[in-house]
Amino acid sequence: MVFTGVPGKLGPPGPQGERGKRGNDGEKGIQGPQGDRGEKGERGYTGFAGLKGNKGDPTPPGRQIAFSVARTQKLGPVLQDTPVTFDVIFTNIGDAFETYSSHFVCRINGTYMFTAHVLSQDGKDVFAWLMMNDRHRAPLHGDGRAGYGSGSQTIILTLRQEDHVWIQLSKDSALLNDYTTFSGFLLFED
Repeated sequence: MVFTGVPGKLGPPGPQGERGKRGNDGEKGIQGPQGDRGEKGERGYTGFAGLKGNKGDPTPPGRQIAFSVARTQKLGPVLQDTPVTFDVIFTNIGDAFETYSSHFVCRINGTYMFTAHVLSQDGKDVFAWLMMNDRHRAPLHGDGRAGYGSGSQTIILTLRQEDHVWIQLSKDSALLNDYTTFSGFLLFED
């Protein structure tokens, strides 16, 4: 015969048992979303200066080419396209400006800068070109309606040996005198 009684009251909790052994690691979970960017930290201290390096080898000076010329006499009005000749040589370093032809003749492959200035006779126009190997490269124009017209031009050209650069006066143009100048120099060798 089985007797069933009424359950009794819940007793007080027992003392805590000893700590069990560590279990195995679980599987890696899915990566959560990226958190917000933190605030910028304070700037750190400047580091010490490094040691001075060894002195390098001296750079050999490049070859120098530069010229500057002018003319002292009127020219024109010309009946056809005419090269402008120059009879005053201020500078001809490297002897690349030929006085007979009034051409700059390239002796060193490189990049050069040229400037030219023309001034017309009173009441006459002047049209001229900075030429390179029989090709028009940069125009110069002075309008003589107000008296003396002037024009200037600057150009940078890459040249090879035996390239020629000069100023050509266009038909019916007229130059005054030493206000007409032509200059150039080597910027750097190629």
